[in-house]
Amino acid sequence: MKRVTVDMAAQATGLFDVHRFRQHTKKERESAWHAFRALGVGGSDMSTILGLNPYSTPYELWLEKTGRQQPEDISGKWAIVKGNALEVELRRRFRALHPEYQVIDGTDISLVSKTYPLMHASLDGFIYDEASDSWGILEIKTANANRGRTDWHDDAGELIAPAYYVAQVTHYMAVTGFRWGYFYADIGEAEPVEVRFERDEDDVSAVIHAAEDFWGFVTRDEMPALTGADVAKAYPEPSEGIEDMSDSTDLRELMADYQQTTTDLRETQQLLKRNPLPRWCRVCGQRFEYTMGDHISCNSEFSIAETMDTLKSMFPTEQPNFETIAIEAAHEDGEQNG
Repeated sequence: MKRVTVDMAAQATGLFDVHRFRQHTKKERESAWHAFRALGVGGSDMSTILGLNPYSTPYELWLEKTGRQQPEDISGKWAIVKGNALEVELRRRFRALHPEYQVIDGTDISLVSKTYPLMHASLDGFIYDEASDSWGILEIKTANANRGRTDWHDDAGELIAPAYYVAQVTHYMAVTGFRWGYFYADIGEAEPVEVRFERDEDDVSAVIHAAEDFWGFVTRDEMPALTGADVAKAYPEPSEGIEDMSDSTDLRELMADYQQTTTDLRETQQLLKRNPLPRWCRVCGQRFEYTMGDHISCNSEFSIAETMDTLKSMFPTEQPNFETIAIEAAHEDGEQNG
């Protein structure tokens, strides 16, 4: 079996460049990796961009990529500590289970797409299958037993990879051009599990499009749309002194009535614009449609002043309003026509 390298994988597809972090200490290499990661879209970013990440939103990722907010330091969280500690052993175990493959460690390496330089990839492992002379991806995961039961199994209990991780490896396939790979995961069962995945060109195209769209917001310094999760994080609880009536049936009915009334009013206004109320001239007995200048448009063009004087003589105890009289006239017109 010939010995292979990451550079040979890059040459095989010709689609990506290899960036190595050669700083002296692990901490320095990790720092350099994080700085490099901020310069593009990585595989772990894709689930956030697609709205599949329950812990982050596109807006929060945009804040990080534009330097407005520093990524949360999760290096000390137990899930991360556990995952880092188990990664080496899980890679070794996968290698032992698959002697037909050569497995190369992807630590301290970042790949950059030649076609889409904004897209980066950091693989846990490179898999070479000499029989087919092809390269694949090894993605190592850990999860607690609860997540293993829910996220890693479908409703029928069959083993599957979570959608948010599928988005990640689809991104990796977009960068590398590789066509297959494996998840190898400790999900709280007696033994680690493996799930093979294959390239889907439609999914790859969708991921590329999503990455370009998101990176456009970064380069234009334009904020992406907020999601419900962003609003919930900004306002997690009702403000003090304000009653939360979001579940009130009475409030919902009141809002529904208000919306219906608003709709009816809008429709009535549109109807009146198309069909003005006919107005009845009490002076000459003619119908008119509108006023123009200081005259009433009817067969006999009395001035408004003359008409108002006549109306005052008809209603000596009132100070009639012309518009009120017009509406009353329209009502009388309707009764006459009826």
